Amino acid sequence: MKKCIYCSSEISLESVVDVCERCGHGVWGEKMFSAIKQNMENARDNGDLNQGSVGMTSS
Repeated sequence: MKKCIYCSSEISLESVVDVCERCGHGVWGEKMFSAIKQNMENARDNGDLNQGSVGMTSS
């Protein structure tokens, strides 16, 4: 499990955002948070979410 960056409650490893529902709604509002999550999920599905990430390589 990973933790919400605002309140440290546990969230699923599958979550595309590092914010729980309660904090997401509190910070951005329900509609905006839903739009943010949807856009992030679409980016993940398209393979664009981790595009700039630096990963470990095996030698």
